[in-house]
Amino acid sequence: MRDTILLTGSTGVIGRALFPMLAERRDVEQVYALVRGGGENPSLAKVTSVSGDIVAGNRIGLNTHWLEEIAERVTLIIHAAADTRFSAPLSELRAVNVEGTRNVLNFARRCPRLRGIVCLSTVHVAGKRTGAIEEEIVEHSAGFVNSYEQSKYESELLLREGMRDLPICVVRLSTVLGDSRSGEVAKLAAIHQGLRLYYHSLAPMIPGAPSSPVDLVASDFAAAAIAHLAISNFTAGSVYHVCGGRDTLALADLLEMTREAFVLHRPAWRKRSIASPTVVDLATFELFARSVDEVGDNLLRHSVNVIRHFAPQLAYPKTYEDAGCRHVLASMGNERPRVADFYPKVVRWLVESGWADRNLMAPVEAVAS
Repeated sequence: MRDTILLTGSTGVIGRALFPMLAERRDVEQVYALVRGGGENPSLAKVTSVSGDIVAGNRIGLNTHWLEEIAERVTLIIHAAADTRFSAPLSELRAVNVEGTRNVLNFARRCPRLRGIVCLSTVHVAGKRTGAIEEEIVEHSAGFVNSYEQSKYESELLLREGMRDLPICVVRLSTVLGDSRSGEVAKLAAIHQGLRLYYHSLAPMIPGAPSSPVDLVASDFAAAAIAHLAISNFTAGSVYHVCGGRDTLALADLLEMTREAFVLHRPAWRKRSIASPTVVDLATFELFARSVDEVGDNLLRHSVNVIRHFAPQLAYPKTYEDAGCRHVLASMGNERPRVADFYPKVVRWLVESGWADRNLMAPVEAVAS
C-alpha cells in the first residue's frame, strides 16, 4: 500500500527538506502539505498545498472540502509544525507546540485509514538534565534553559497520553545545522546567529566547559531519517533520537574549527584579531550578562540576550543515546555524515552567502523541530 501523507510545518527547515523526498518515493501516493496563511510550496508532482493552521481547532484550519478529503484518504501524518522561537513567552509557545499538537491528534482521530503519526520533537526536552539521555519519554523536574524546551517537553507528555489510542512515534532532533554536501542553510537559527556574533566580536563569553559536547545534525540526513522512520520502519510507541549521538564536537574544538573556517574563507577577518569567545561557568556568564544589561549598548545587550537564551544548555553537558535510531536506520543505506566533515562546509556557506551582513537584531529560533 502506498501512503497518503499529511505534512504539517512544510515551510519550515525540516519540512522544506522533507516534502521533496516524500514526493520522490514510489511508496508515497500523495502529500498534502499544510500551509499557514495560504502560502504555497514549490510545485511538485504528488504534493498538494492546502491552507490550514494547527492552532485553529480540531479541524486544523481546513475548509469542509479539504477536511473530508484528507481525513478520508490520509494514512500517515508527519507533524513538523512548531513555534521554535527561543525567546518567546511560554504562553505563545504552548499555543502552537502543545495545543497545536493536541489539535493534530484530534484531527487524526477522524482518519479511518491512518496507520501512523510521526511527531517531531527536540532532544532538548531533556532541559537541564545531564549525562546520558535515553530514547524514551521521561518526566523530570530538572528545569529548562528556555520556554521552547519546556513547551516541547509538555507536548511530549501529551503525546505519551495520545499513545494510548493513537499510533504515535516521536522523533527528536538535535540542532539542525545545514546540508552535509553543500553546507546550505535553509533558515537561520540560534546557532547560526551565535556564529555571526562570534564573527562580529559580539560573543565575548559562552557558558559551559571546553569539553562540553555540541550535538549537531545535517538537515539532509535528518529529513531522510524522518522519511525512513515514518514510511519504511514505522513503529507505534517508539522514540528516536536523530542526532550526533557519540559523534559530537567539544565546545573548544567547535570554536577553533569556526575560527579556522573564518580565516580560510574570509582572509580579511584575520586582520581584525578577534579573540575566540571565553568559555566560562554559568555563574560567571550570568554575572557578565547582568552587567551588560546595566551598562551595555543596545547591540551588545541584544547579542548577550541571544546567547543567554540557548547557550546555557552547554553548562548542562549531556549525550543523546541513539542506539535504537541507528539500528532502524541501518537499513536506510545512508550513513550519518560526520559533524567534523559537514560543519566547515556550513560555515563556508554562511560566510559566502553574506550571512554576516544581515540583521543582527533578528529573533532567535531553534530549528530543532
